Amino acid sequence: MGGLQANLAVAVGVLLTGLSLLLLVVGLASYARVRNGKLLWVSLAFLGFAGQGLFFTLDAYARRGELAESLDAMPVLAAVNLAIVAALYLAVLKR
Repeated sequence: MGGLQANLAVAVGVLLTGLSLLLLVVGLASYARVRNGKLLWVSLAFLGFAGQGLFFTLDAYARRGELAESLDAMPVLAAVNLAIVAALYLAVLKR
């Protein structure tokens, strides 16, 4: 079970980083189109999450042996960050 948790931590980190980068690009493209300052701030938030996701992924990958042997909170924290990114996106989604 521990190996699964370690692999899950890396996978969620990669997902968080990729989704944040994708939403950063979308946010910047939207800002360029409508010049709304809120979109620039949201884009900066996505940039922060992308950096955090990259750090998390590299750390989880480097410590996957240690994560496999212990019940660490890293996968849970990554999932929470992923939920925050999704909520931030939904907050600015124009319907």
